[in-house]
Amino acid sequence: MARETLFVPAGVPEESIMRMRGEIDPQVAAREYEDYLDAIATQCGEFIYRHDLILLGLGDDGHTASLFPGTTGLEERKRTVIANFVPKLNGWRLTFTFPLINQARHVCFLVNANKSAELIERVIEGDLRFPAARVNPTAGKVTWIIGQ
Repeated sequence: MARETLFVPAGVPEESIMRMRGEIDPQVAAREYEDYLDAIATQCGEFIYRHDLILLGLGDDGHTASLFPGTTGLEERKRTVIANFVPKLNGWRLTFTFPLINQARHVCFLVNANKSAELIERVIEGDLRFPAARVNPTAGKVTWIIGQ
């Protein structure tokens, strides 16, 4: 979806796209992607890779990325990319962790206007029962776009 709606229309070169390989073992894919980001960070003289922009959504349960309520990924403090098991989906999801998300220069939430106004308000106010409320870039900013 990102390729069709964003990358191709914007003319983003294929070599600029860093795709997670969801078709392989989740643990291997997470480590592979994390190693790739670490190598780029080292080349740039940074201790951690810093995305210029991370686009996130907001689930009805307050999850973002694939960081769902009650999953172990919420407590990850060292790894930047993990395979997170989501019991309600009975499956593994590859996801950035908060240590990586919160290093971004800019985080943008794209949220459908039909989403619960109360949920959005609680997340923006910082209610930590909702994983999305933990998005708080240390040296960046957050933008919310709420629309159709």
